Amino acid sequence: MRTSLLLAAMLALGGCNYVNSVTGLSKDSDKAIGAACRQTGRSLEECYQRNPNADKAFIYAGWREMNEYMSKNKLETMPPLPEKQADASGGAMTSEGKPAGAPPAGGPLAGKSSEAGAHPLTSEEADRAAKTDPEVAAVVAAMHRQDGTGKPKGAVKGEQDQKRLLNIINEINKADPNRAQQN
Repeated sequence: MRTSLLLAAMLALGGCNYVNSVTGLSKDSDKAIGAACRQTGRSLEECYQRNPNADKAFIYAGWREMNEYMSKNKLETMPPLPEKQADASGGAMTSEGKPAGAPPAGGPLAGKSSEAGAHPLTSEEADRAAKTDPEVAAVVAAMHRQDGTGKPKGAVKGEQDQKRLLNIINEINKADPNRAQQN
């Protein structure tokens, strides 16, 4: 009886992550917090103050890994998102001092489509935007480059590879007729 109770308790607590994460965050989450602090240019001390319940060792490990990665790849820090401040009435305020729910200047459709409350683009709007986008134009131009045969570069080699693979499959099917019937 006692052994079965002990076994049941071990099985119930076997999936518990309490030992690895006293704060409720796993070590990977704490490392991600440190990496995010480094990527946004925050110091370790500020990161520790902003996340008092996270494990400082894992925050440092994530901060250090991101620092090495950014140095190796010559990446610049990203500015952190502006923090929302509360006004005297208790409502949320943006960093510009406007209420969080207020529409941006220039009307409801001004600004980027990624802002909260903006509607998703329709297919027609996306097509219009793509026609004037230089990145889209560069990709389309690269896709349409031709070598004079009327086919995009690399298409001849791709067709030869496909024919070769088709011949190999046909030979295998001829050698083993039962296999061809199974498919």
